[in-house]
Amino acid sequence: MTKRVLFYARNATNTIHNACFDTQRHFAKIFIKEMGWKLILTCRDEDIGEVVFTAQPGIHKLLYEVDHGSVDVVLCHTLDRLCSSFTDAVRLLHDLNAKGIELWAADPGMRIKTKELVEYYCTDPGRPLGGGRHFEAKPDDLYDVEHLVRLSYGYRYTGAYNADRRYIFGFKVLDPEAADVVLRIFQMYADGMSPAKIAAVLNTQGVPSPHGRMWREATIRGSSTRGTGILNNDSYLGRSWVPGRDYHDYALALQIVSDELWRRVKLRQEFSARRAA
Repeated sequence: MTKRVLFYARNATNTIHNACFDTQRHFAKIFIKEMGWKLILTCRDEDIGEVVFTAQPGIHKLLYEVDHGSVDVVLCHTLDRLCSSFTDAVRLLHDLNAKGIELWAADPGMRIKTKELVEYYCTDPGRPLGGGRHFEAKPDDLYDVEHLVRLSYGYRYTGAYNADRRYIFGFKVLDPEAADVVLRIFQMYADGMSPAKIAAVLNTQGVPSPHGRMWREATIRGSSTRGTGILNNDSYLGRSWVPGRDYHDYALALQIVSDELWRRVKLRQEFSARRAA
């Protein structure tokens, strides 16, 4: 009997270390075809940081299908794209085994058992399962940036060839023109200009906004407590969260705003908040 497959993918905010959704899906389909299985459902989540495992919509749907026994195999690209922690992985594998459902990783193409979980999570959490690759080649005709997770203003996606001459998609790089605008906004605010005035200046100069419309004060000011708005986006420090770790990575090549300029902006925000109070 042909095995019914549920494919799960979690998009990557840090595409330096993890494959994007389109890459995961592409190679999962190849693996399913090679195994003679049938794909019946794809569940997907976005990488939004540390959240309760079962609170993710894609995982919630996956567990529903597992509970109803509608699939024979749960497939992921690499194990880190399914579970960020050892505890979650053990519990999920236990639930799957109880229902007679197999767990597979398309890269490196193997069924996952408890010993693989221990090896993967307890020796080197940053290493792909079985010594495989986090990245796989992706043909140009499958690339569609609209299907990738949206990047902050100032960045864009690109690809590159690795040492094996495989073309890898999903790398996050600076968008030079937009990055210059981000830096200008921080400098103008640190020098005393209000977000409303900054927006007016950018609109007068015809600078494109993040969504192609007019610049608005709220787009720049945002909320410092919620981390929204241009002035509160710490990704401009080159910061990125890596699933399965309790700290953030910093990539100097992705830093737009210097640490000193960031501190100046934060000090002015604190002063403005105290004055308003």
